[in-house]
Amino acid sequence: MNNPSNQFEEIIHAAKERRGDLTIDTMIVSSHLAQMRLFILRRGVEFYCEQDSYGGRREFIANVFEENMMEMKLESIVDYFLCDGQGLFYFRPNGETYQMLYFPKDSYRCYRNQTGEIDNVVLVYSFAVKETNLANPFSEQGKRGGKKKYIKLRVYKDRIEQTISNEKIDFENDIGMPNLTQPGQTEVLVNSLGFIPAVEVFNHLDCTGEATGTGEFDWLAHQILFHDELVRNVRKNMRFFGNPTLVSSRPKHDIVESDGDSSFRPTISSQAGFYAMDRPSTRVSQPFGGASPLDGQIKVPRVIANLEPTDRVSYMTPDAVSGDQNLYVKQYRSEIRLALGGVDDIDIGTASTAYEMKSLYGRVAATAEKKAKALFKYGLCQLFAMMIQHEEYLFMESFAQAMGLEKPSIPLPEEFEGNPEGYALADADYKEKLATFEESRDQLFSASIEAGDIPKGVVGLIPDGSTKVSWRWTGEIFEEDSQGILNNSIVVRNLQELGVDSIEALKYLFPSKTDEERAAMLTGYPFRMVQQSQQSFNTFVGMLGQLYQLPHPQMPNMPLASDPNLDITGFLYRSLEFLRKELSYSGKYQPNSGDDAASKLSDADRKRADIGLPTRDERPVRLPGGSGSAGSGTPGSGLPTNSGPAGFGTGGESMAAGVPGTERKPEYAAAVPGPGVVLGLSDTDPTGQYPGNLGLTGTANATGSAPIPGSPDLQSPSFNPNLFTRAAAGPRTGPNRAKRRPSG
Repeated sequence: MNNPSNQFEEIIHAAKERRGDLTIDTMIVSSHLAQMRLFILRRGVEFYCEQDSYGGRREFIANVFEENMMEMKLESIVDYFLCDGQGLFYFRPNGETYQMLYFPKDSYRCYRNQTGEIDNVVLVYSFAVKETNLANPFSEQGKRGGKKKYIKLRVYKDRIEQTISNEKIDFENDIGMPNLTQPGQTEVLVNSLGFIPAVEVFNHLDCTGEATGTGEFDWLAHQILFHDELVRNVRKNMRFFGNPTLVSSRPKHDIVESDGDSSFRPTISSQAGFYAMDRPSTRVSQPFGGASPLDGQIKVPRVIANLEPTDRVSYMTPDAVSGDQNLYVKQYRSEIRLALGGVDDIDIGTASTAYEMKSLYGRVAATAEKKAKALFKYGLCQLFAMMIQHEEYLFMESFAQAMGLEKPSIPLPEEFEGNPEGYALADADYKEKLATFEESRDQLFSASIEAGDIPKGVVGLIPDGSTKVSWRWTGEIFEEDSQGILNNSIVVRNLQELGVDSIEALKYLFPSKTDEERAAMLTGYPFRMVQQSQQSFNTFVGMLGQLYQLPHPQMPNMPLASDPNLDITGFLYRSLEFLRKELSYSGKYQPNSGDDAASKLSDADRKRADIGLPTRDERPVRLPGGSGSAGSGTPGSGLPTNSGPAGFGTGGESMAAGVPGTERKPEYAAAVPGPGVVLGLSDTDPTGQYPGNLGLTGTANATGSAPIPGSPDLQSPSFNPNLFTRAAAGPRTGPNRAKRRPSG
């Protein structure tokens, strides 16, 4: 018997990989996935930018979506996402377009910093290469031929470490420890994007915000296995008791139809255990004819002769599956589907009215909408937003080159070693030239946009404020009929007559469209609104004329219109303002706040990445409570600065003189990691307080080379505290640091 955990894994693999060669009897997982796919994808998914003044963003997203055949991949992505509970979207520039990839749970590792942003990701997948050398019998073959190879990508903001190997690459070894050495050849590439083009999505988040990565069916594993066992037992009973059993007092050879000469009687030698290799024998075959090769059944002759009065020939039909057993299996399946947030389609007969049916599938729609938001809103939408931001960056860079503007080169502190005054002068000159460059570029850009003339050689998308990407379904599962559309239009007209804004009223008729799209729909001539507004204006004018003709009861020499309480001039203005608004709907411009922008490298780090130097402006990922290297008495050790073993001063000072004052940092300068995240520690200094966590990460050192095996143990303070000494690294500054709050 299989291990329960292994059996459950087979059920999940059979569902998400759509394998029919595994012994799976329950259909709960496959049925739930099919129902979720139907309600998540519906008639299609569309991604768009709410702000698209130039019309290029929607076309760009549609082209990337179509070139990567994402509509074909979404069904499999939904299956893997629900079964694994997490996944990773990744894109990479590929010529003039982008290559979009989805990695399941077992194919990537994601490491974050204290603020929750992705620090680095590790991707592993396989591909096949056609090779003419077939002499190696141990080479693993791909599914469609060719020799199978493996690739590992470790993506940072400044570089991409790419490893290709003939052997399988694993994240952990057999004992669950990270592999410090990997087979294959490694090539370091420059990350031209300046940020990590990846978004991790989760199916479940607990109350603390921890992304557990729990699959859709993991918490119901025992129930699903029990249902699988129930269905398997039912199938066995159906196979064993499904056909009637012939009961007779006659010998078998009299009531079993012989199959020509192939049937034969048992012999004395065969019954004694002897048989010949060259002819059939009842020792190893069925006498009197066996089961049919077509349906596996034994044939009974239509006429059974020579029956005596005492002979008995009849059929016995047992109850293979009792009604109670069938009802229990059905109820158990329905309870599991209910716990998953779906509904068993077989139990749809329990709904007697259309409202009850709508209520049942309303639960399914609510569950699917949550999964769709986790997959699309927090996944693909953010991925497309990163692409748009990069395209706008390319536009501004290529536009400056096309206009003959030269961007000043940023000076690096490494170029002015031992000359801080020279670096200060160069940095001040750079800032002045950069301000002049940006001002000239912005002026030329505004002039080009007003003239509608973009110079040749400019690539990318025109900057257009907010880069937020949204999604919507292209069609519902249950389409509205003509009567439903008519009723919705009547509701919209009644709301407009009540004074509701037309854009707000049209939400009942076009719920999937944005406010800008509804405003664009209202650019026509609303003759009904104009007619009603004109009638109301004429009504107010007539009332005003009547008020001027009637004398005031308290002042007979004055008209009634002279009373300030009866002034209706404001109604005339309001009717005209309403008409003016109905005739002048237009879209709204949303400035780019930068909150949803990806964390990018600074200009200095981009230059360092191009020339192969490590980044310096990036905020390092460290354990909470530390701000530098974690040596004894250094920042990051958890002890006061210039402290001894117990934190009370150095050996050369008295205890009283060594006790430092309280040094506190504000909370925005010392972020803490979120619950359950895996930190990608940038500080690989093994002299820290936590050598097991910091010294064995396997992260590349400052020079970009791999760490030396065994060096973390030798450099550990517990092993040799005085052998290695390192200066404490001060806090690093850069454009990607958190904004400081104003003091005072």
